[in-house]
Formats: sequence, C-alpha cells, structure tokens
Amino acid sequence: MKKRWMCALLAAGMLANVLSGCGQSSFTETQGTTDAGTKPQAQEGDSVPMGRYVEGEIELPGESREDICDIIQNENGSLELYTKKDNEIRRYTFEGQEWKREEKSLMEGLEVPYNFHIIVGGDGSRYALYPLSNGYRFCLMKLSEDGEPQELLEELLSEKRDNGSYKHYPDFAGVTPEGNILLSLRDMTRVYTPEGEPVMEVPQTSCSSDWKNASYLKGNEYLTIGENGYIRYDVSETKGQLMEEIAYQQGNSDQYAAVAPDKDGGFFMANPKGIHHIGQGGSIWETVVDGELNSLSQPSAYITKLFVGSEDDFYVWINSAGTDMIKHYTYDPEIPSVPGKTLTVYGLDLGSAETVRQAASMFQLAHPDVRVELIDGQTEAGSTTVSDTIRALNTELLSGNGADVLVLDGLPADAYMEKGVLLDLRETLKPMLEANEFGENITGPFTAADGGIYRIPARMTLMTVYGDPEALASLKTMEDVRSYQSDPSHLPLRPRTTYENLLRHVFMLYSREIVDGESGMLRPGKVAELLETVKVLGEANDSRASFDESDEGEIHFYYNTSMKSQGLPGDESIELQRGDICAAIESVDGMYSLMLPLAVADQLGCEMEGYNASYMPSQMLGINRSGGQIGLAEEFVRFVLGDQVQDSDLMDGLPVNKKAAAHWASEDWGNPELSIAVSGGDGYSLAGTFPTAEQRRHIFALAEAADQPILADRVLLDIIMAETKGFFDGTLSLEQAAQNAESKANLYFAE
Repeated sequence: MKKRWMCALLAAGMLANVLSGCGQSSFTETQGTTDAGTKPQAQEGDSVPMGRYVEGEIELPGESREDICDIIQNENGSLELYTKKDNEIRRYTFEGQEWKREEKSLMEGLEVPYNFHIIVGGDGSRYALYPLSNGYRFCLMKLSEDGEPQELLEELLSEKRDNGSYKHYPDFAGVTPEGNILLSLRDMTRVYTPEGEPVMEVPQTSCSSDWKNASYLKGNEYLTIGENGYIRYDVSETKGQLMEEIAYQQGNSDQYAAVAPDKDGGFFMANPKGIHHIGQGGSIWETVVDGELNSLSQPSAYITKLFVGSEDDFYVWINSAGTDMIKHYTYDPEIPSVPGKTLTVYGLDLGSAETVRQAASMFQLAHPDVRVELIDGQTEAGSTTVSDTIRALNTELLSGNGADVLVLDGLPADAYMEKGVLLDLRETLKPMLEANEFGENITGPFTAADGGIYRIPARMTLMTVYGDPEALASLKTMEDVRSYQSDPSHLPLRPRTTYENLLRHVFMLYSREIVDGESGMLRPGKVAELLETVKVLGEANDSRASFDESDEGEIHFYYNTSMKSQGLPGDESIELQRGDICAAIESVDGMYSLMLPLAVADQLGCEMEGYNASYMPSQMLGINRSGGQIGLAEEFVRFVLGDQVQDSDLMDGLPVNKKAAAHWASEDWGNPELSIAVSGGDGYSLAGTFPTAEQRRHIFALAEAADQPILADRVLLDIIMAETKGFFDGTLSLEQAAQNAESKANLYFAE
C-alpha cells in the first residue's frame, strides 16, 4: 500500500493531515482488454482507418502489504520501483517482462518514517528526499552504490519560522548535471549549490499536491507550472532564463497531470483525457492515447507518474481506489483507430456521476469496439437554464430521438414513463433480480403500477442522524422542528449557513411532506410552512441571506458554501462536537466521509441512526426505447449495477448491489490504515480513522432499512428558491413569497 502525506486547508480554516495507503498485486503482464482475443471487426466493404494504442498492465512485484513509495526511470530507461515493509526498503528493476529485486536498496541505514521520493540526478547519482518525524523537517540524501548516503542542504532544510515550524517543504526536486540542487517551494523554485549557496530562483504557480508530477528536470531544462500553462526554464545560467510558456491542454487541472520529456525537446503529458504531446516551440497538443477508451478516464484513477518507453510505448503509474497499478500503452496496428459502435449516455450533470463515468471507462475496456459517449446536458447547454435544457431534451425524446441511456437525475422521469419513452427494465435486469442482487428498498419504490421497472438508481446516499435524543426526535416533521427550535433553551438544530442553503436542505429533507408523491405537485399551504420552518431554524443559528467578509472575516466563504452535493446537509460533525448544534445530519455517500462523524459519535456516546428511513437515489438509470443501441444499452445498465463497478468507493453514494454492499462491510475491504486529523488555531483538534467492519455493517443495516427515497424536483426547488428570496431579506411577506412560488410552480406543472 502506498503511504501518502499531505496537508490540505479545510474550508473553516482547519488543517487536515491525511495519511493513507494502498494495495499490491502479484506478478505477470496482462493484455490490454478483459476480453482478450476479441478484436473489433470492420463492417464488410467499409474502409476503416486502423491502429491505436491499447492498454495492458504490468503487475507489481513484492509481498503482501509491501508499500510502494516511488517509481523512477533510471539512466538506462528501465523502471525502478522502491517499496517499504516493516521499515525495510527494497528496490526492484523492470527488465524485459519481469521484475528483479536488487541486492541493495541504496537506502540501507536510513530511518525513513513516511513516504520518500527518489531523484535521478543529471550528474548520474540517485537522491532521496523525505520528511522526518521531528516536526516534518525534510532530509535530502545523496545515495551511493558503494558508500554511505550523504546528507545535503541540512542547514537550509533545518531553518525555522518564528512560530517554530520549518520553512521549506519541497514539492519537487532535481539535480543538474553540474550537481546543483533544484527545490520547488510552492510558488518559487530555487537552485542551490551542494553546499547550500543560492544560485537562482524562478517563479511558478503553487499547487496543493504533495509532489508536483507536472514538473521535470532534464539536464538544465526545467518544466514547471504557471497560472495559465506550463513554463520551461533554462537553469544553467545564474538568472534562470525563461524559454517558453505552453498553454494547458485541459485548463488548470493540468497542474496535477503527469509529464515526461521526449527525445527532441518536447514533452508528453498524461491526464484523464489521455496521453498528449507537444513539440518544442509548438502550440498545438496532439492526443497520442485516447484516455476515454482506457483506465485514465476513470474517476477512481489518480495519475501519479508518466514514463516514455523505448518503443513508442508509455507506462503510467496510477492509483485506483487505493491500489497502485502500472498501465502499459502499446500501439496495435490491427484494430480500428476509432471503435465501430457508439453508445450514448445523457445526463444533466454527468460531471458528478462518478459511478456512471467509471462504468463507461471499464465498459470500453471490456468492449474495445464500443465508444461510450457521455453527454452532459448542462455542459452542452452552456448558459441555458435547466428548465430550458429539459424542454429541449423532452422535444428530442418525444420525437423518437435522444441518447441510448438516460441518467434521469433532475429529469421528469414520471412524464417519460407516461409517454412511453422508457424501456421496461424487468427483462433487462431479470438475471440480477432472480439472483436477488438488489434489496426491496431499491426496486420497490421504482416499480410502477403495471409492475414495470422503468428506472433504477446506481447509487444511494443514506441519510443518518446522531446527537441529542430529544433533538433527533424533533426532526420527524417540519412542525416538530419548529416546536423544538422555538424553545430558546435549545441549541440550534442546524448549522449556521445562508438561508438559501438552509431552504435547500429543509426542502430535500421534507420533500415528501411538501410535494404530493402521486401528482408531483405542491401540497396546499406547504410552501408557507417550509418558509416558516427555515426562518425559525435560521433565527436560531443566525443564518443570513449572505455573509460578508467585513463582519465575518475569512470564514464568511464557509458559511456561504453548500458543502454537500445535491443540496443535502452533511459534514456537521465538528459543529456538533463544538456544541454549536444539538443534532447532526450526515449524508453518507461513502466510507471516507464517515471518519470524522463516527469519531464524534463515539466521543459523545451516541450511535448513528437512520433519518426517517430516507435515502437519496442517484444516477438513476433508464433506457430510451427509441435508442439505436438497445442491446448495448441493456448490457451497459447491467454493467453499471454489477458488483465489479459497484465495489469502488467513489464518494458518490453507497452501492445498490447487495454483493458489493456485503464486500464493503467485510473485514478485507477498505483501508484500515487511513486516518484523518483536523486542527485549528484555537487548539481544537479531531481525529478519525477508516470505519471498522463492525461500523460498516451497522451503516449497511441502516441502508437496507431505508425504504423512503427522496425524489426532489430540481426545477421546482429552483422555482421556490428564486421566488422566495425576498422573504429572507425582508422585502416580501410570508404570504406574498409563498403565493409567488405557488403561482410560478403552477405554470411549471401546466407545461
């Protein structure tokens, strides 16, 4: 498992230090696709361009729980892998088709408490950079095949600030052919002699990565990141000459990509879209490997490093859901350049549909003749409103067109069922239904009056509560909430935030009380009750229409931000522990989000309970009956819902597949070494660990009992929020605000 050390600034101004790890695999090379031997065939008579890169995997050496710390490409072009187990560091080299363990790691005798980075210097030597346990001071060692490691820049790296913390936290390092040492220090890179004398410094943009993979030093040519693109410097002169600036291929997210130099002064870059190349002095990126057709595009894949092979091939070190892998990309001239079939998947917000995106990538690997085209409605629509986007989609679907698979979140699924747009999925899911792979709480609420299943969620977000028992009992209805919160002796039920966020939260939590489940229309008088409830809660916790920096300081942005997706409340453990609120609601969308809430619940001696047996279904899948790829669409839906895809924790919801849920709750799943700690300048601290198997089993017992899906109409919520803003800033009465919202909603329902 791979140890990580990182520092992240939390929204409330707290420092989170996360240590995590990841798993290992065994020993052989695999072929590029899971259905090896089946190559896509061109249609008879077609002239199809041939040749593209395919993905294979170089399986990793080592024993169980041997942690991968770094992988480099040595002076011979071979991969060199460093691991750590029980404080013993091992070195392996990849030659041909197998790994060979070297007799020496070159780090014998060194005490390395955490992760480390190996640097191949331009002078032919290897160096190791790592933090020590005494206050996180960094140590730079020159390694030797024959002698003892030699520490460099000790005095420089020991410098402290007035508050006692160390000054220098390098996020990249290199050594020039002359032996000068280059240290990237957030927004500046400095070059020193081996004795610690400064040579030059060059500006760059700071990023939050522990190690800046978007940099390299080749000879005296240094590539780093700027505000709008990569910056290339010549660091052979004392001033550091700017050679060129190269615009990012995918925007500022490329600051976290992995780069590697080519042989001719250009470089390659790997991001989720693929492996790309730009020549020296060039301005146009060429995509060499299409990431949409392989693992690079998977949401679970973190691209760590890119290496260029000797035969126009590439190696990419990725960490996928906690497991380290080396993907190998080789050119195959015998398969079509572009897959012959296309399956289209449409959703309003596929950018946050991690499970669907993960499945699309995995499905393409299993079907190299298929491209899964993800169509994000909001991205395609640009500045068009959600309601206008939905109207345009409705017109397309009702005319017999549209995507093959629909992700129905935010779309009028009931209307699509009535109009016969959606395929009955009973036959599609028959093998899975007969195998009892879904609970009744997943299929039951989405079984229509005719017995058909026209939609099914790919994920569920479980609603849980914990805190003061009397406060928890008051969360049942809006009336109970107002009654409890009207008592001035009670702490606030909800954390401080904007009225807009609070309105969104209350609407989501009590949507079944506000909206008639059969007609989808507003229940009489419920908008006014919603507004009253929000006002009572907001007055108790000092919510406002918006928070200004002038009277709130830097924390104003925290109050103005909705911390959870889909408008759900969550991330309330710290407020509960501090005594700011009396009850916390946690939207459980994965195990990682539970570390701090479970720690607080344990400290307070309480246990998480289900909130009104509620859950938020997400990534709701349906098949367009008029689609051109019905068979492929059915296979894709089964694939998304299968345990292979469902087994990954992508922090977008819990699995709906019972096999995957059982695995999540088992002893051998997850990352028991993962921990998180937060602290504040006022001395506050809180630490949590990855949920135990017992805690996970409790969560899944609550999930199985949750049979009340929250099906909130996104357009209706937007109408209510837009028409009632004046009530919270004092420009509208309660009656007028409620009437405005109801009138606008009636127009929407009449469409």
